[in-house]
Amino acid sequence: MVPEVLGWSVTAAVVAWGLTLSWASAAMAQSRDAMQEEVDRWRAEAIRARQVADQLRHEAAVWSRGRQDGREDLIAMVPLLVAAQKGLPGADVVDES
Repeated sequence: MVPEVLGWSVTAAVVAWGLTLSWASAAMAQSRDAMQEEVDRWRAEAIRARQVADQLRHEAAVWSRGRQDGREDLIAMVPLLVAAQKGLPGADVVDES
């Protein structure tokens, strides 16, 4: 009877160890998959952030060039505007398009 009890005890221990091992393996795989999804999500977010940053950098450069061009146009028009305000000759040169 003792060898039979020992046999069943060992069998139960091996079965419990196998079930625990398989449960732990499944939990680790699920955790690994969840972490990989999180990494993929953050990588995609980083790519989107880089694209937005590139777009903003481009827009800032275009705005800066446009602002400089607009400033130069305004500086060129100031004498004509002053002349038009004072009613001086040459004020009719202003193009109102």
